[in-house]
Amino acid sequence: MKKALGKGLNALIPDTYIEESKIGSMTEEKIDSKGGKENFRESGFALIPITKIKTNKEQPRKEFSPEAIEELAMSIKEKGMLQPIIVKKGAQGDYDLVCGERRLRAAILCGLTEVPAVIKDVAKEEFFEWALIENIQREDLNPIEEADAYRRLMEERVIDQEEVAKRVGKDRSTIANMVRLLRLPEEVRNYLASGQLTAGHARAILGLLTPEHQRQMAKRIIEETLSVRQVEAIVTRSNAQKRRPKRARHLSPEIIDLEQRLERHLGTKVKIHPKKNRREGRIEITYFSLDELDHCLGKIGLPTS
Repeated sequence: MKKALGKGLNALIPDTYIEESKIGSMTEEKIDSKGGKENFRESGFALIPITKIKTNKEQPRKEFSPEAIEELAMSIKEKGMLQPIIVKKGAQGDYDLVCGERRLRAAILCGLTEVPAVIKDVAKEEFFEWALIENIQREDLNPIEEADAYRRLMEERVIDQEEVAKRVGKDRSTIANMVRLLRLPEEVRNYLASGQLTAGHARAILGLLTPEHQRQMAKRIIEETLSVRQVEAIVTRSNAQKRRPKRARHLSPEIIDLEQRLERHLGTKVKIHPKKNRREGRIEITYFSLDELDHCLGKIGLPTS
């Protein structure tokens, strides 16, 4: 049975890393039995020229913060590169990066010409899995990157959530909750990826019944800095109202469009009830808490006191 990589990438780094790092490039090559020089090892530790390293196209991380890379580069300048990257040796004497793109970018930024690396014989189809696990253990992925990585892992490896959980060292429920985030509208996913919403906010938003209400709630969370508990309470009350039996309404496209515009502006449910003569009617604005009422009043420019 395949060993779960989720048990820790430390197991990939040989015990001799510290000792070998002390002698640096002296161990990059050795004398073979015929007196010629050959590469240090097919699997082990070496200092590798940065120009020979190709980045990992299977990298699950889409965004690299320039500020974070700069901070890491400053740390490397001061203390050196404390942990090696992981690479696979290529056929042309170059190396494919398996894990450590952030460290590699920082090394390039601070002017290093070579970096310490653990050379591992990793199958090409496992690059994505290894990179995913390293990013998860370092908490380098935003929630959407992590959720998309789990989805991709399930599809490409044809495995279920239980198997993904074993491989990355997490509970199955954690995997399920993360993958559910991909159901959110694109606008909400972008808020989550940029850090404007937390995964807890996003899970609460998923409880709303329509994408439009999910978008409205996301904007309101950002505008009013609502806590996860506040959002959960609003969602619960909102759904309790919406699930009551209702009579069918037959509205013209113009009225439907006006309802939607009012909902976007007020950030809550709005209904227009025109009478048969179409010259009269009423507007129904629904709120689910006093805070939400204050929010609506503020939107229409009416003081709350």
